[in-house]
Amino acid sequence: LGNVRDQENIANRGMGGVSIADDNAQIANPTNPATYTGLKLASYQVGLVSHLATLKSENASNKVGYSTLAYVNIGFPISKNMGFSFGLLPVTSARYNMQTVDSNKEAQSLATHSYYGGGGIQKVYIGTAYKIGDVSIGVNGGYQFGNITNSSESSFTDSLYILSNNIYGRTVLGGFFWQVGGLYTKALKHEYIIKIGATYHGATYMNAKKESHWESFLDDNTTPVYAVDSIINSKGKVLMPQKIAFGVMLAHGDHWQIGADYNFANWKSYTSYGFADSMDNSSTFKIGGSFVPDVNSVNNYWKRRTFRAGFYTGKDIFNFRNTHLSKTAGTLGIGYPIRRTNNTI
Repeated sequence: LGNVRDQENIANRGMGGVSIADDNAQIANPTNPATYTGLKLASYQVGLVSHLATLKSENASNKVGYSTLAYVNIGFPISKNMGFSFGLLPVTSARYNMQTVDSNKEAQSLATHSYYGGGGIQKVYIGTAYKIGDVSIGVNGGYQFGNITNSSESSFTDSLYILSNNIYGRTVLGGFFWQVGGLYTKALKHEYIIKIGATYHGATYMNAKKESHWESFLDDNTTPVYAVDSIINSKGKVLMPQKIAFGVMLAHGDHWQIGADYNFANWKSYTSYGFADSMDNSSTFKIGGSFVPDVNSVNNYWKRRTFRAGFYTGKDIFNFRNTHLSKTAGTLGIGYPIRRTNNTI
């Protein structure tokens, strides 16, 4: 399926991804639907992301990257105790192009193996939340869909006239999902507020339809391609894992806030057409916060900037050759308020 994409909005990403207990009054937060009750204004969000990575081996390195849509969502208050949101969020993304060269002793030839792939899964969601006293309960539901393509090609030294081969596959997926969330907020003395949140994303089966093609050819650009075999519209199921998250946050009015999250996903249960993959359970601990120098500044907008910082560490979803991949990062963010007038937003 590729790498798991971040679903937090840009403000939460600046705080290391801390979001489970953040009921921002101006920004919809779909990572926990219970936070929709905190919305005081309509929220319109479009996010873009650019990613650049350097892959290294013992004797080579290569840079890879992409730019794509991060999220689109809208949120607004329905009443004093009720909020609503809907939008589009990423789930996974894959893009790779790799090559290895091996020595085939039996054929006395160099064998070049190339691997290509791409695609991803996204979801459209709609959610609402209701607040009773200090407790908010929310739910998200919707449809997740996408397609994954991959191919592997093996070719040999041209002069030996050994047939090269290519295996191409494409899988189209789609299925419904659901998520519930809760949030407890308690006002303390001197404008302090404590917030505690939790979410549960149920395991879901996605309907899948796969096609595969096997081809052989001589790698001389003149020999026709021979179709060896193919599978069309092979139907099956892909099991997406259950996920759970907890968060706590302490805020002092609109001046500052600091929080921590813990996320767990049961990726070890992932199966595609009944087969497991190189995956393991993932877990992440996040900590971060934000600070505004002077919330009430009228003449100096720079003092109303929001500074954000965070940190996260944990285990990724992949386990290759008994090595469970880890992930650790620090984040920084800054937000600048746009002046509101009668003619602009």
